[in-house]
Amino acid sequence: TSSSSRKEKKSKSCIKKCSQSVKKTYRSFKSESKKREIQKFIDFLGQELGLTELPTVKIVNDPEFSKEMKTFGCFNLQNDTITVQIHQRHPLDIYRTLAHEFVHYFQKVNGMELNGEDGSDCENEANSRAAIILRKYAKTIDNHGY
Repeated sequence: TSSSSRKEKKSKSCIKKCSQSVKKTYRSFKSESKKREIQKFIDFLGQELGLTELPTVKIVNDPEFSKEMKTFGCFNLQNDTITVQIHQRHPLDIYRTLAHEFVHYFQKVNGMELNGEDGSDCENEANSRAAIILRKYAKTIDNHGY
């Protein structure tokens, strides 16, 4: 029975290692798949807004970003960089943030004054255009991010 006990332990150990490997592979696959989908949406944004140049996009997978910045995304006017936090967020929510910040980039490129205050013209436009862009994008995909 000690031989069968050793075989059972070895088998459990092998299953555990295999399971960990599968989880790691799945996370990697999920991450690569998410990157491709985000890039696809960024390309759509560029076309939809008629941009000849795209801003730099920085993807952050860290919940501390949102806690510190009090936002899920931002557009840096000085270096034309959009930063978006993706940790534990639904893809369509990430896309909405990207669309909102891309509208701010579009506004800057087109000479609009940006102040970022809730209810301001530039914020209202970014919110409404982001919603319209998402509706258009949803019509181009088969599974709606699921």
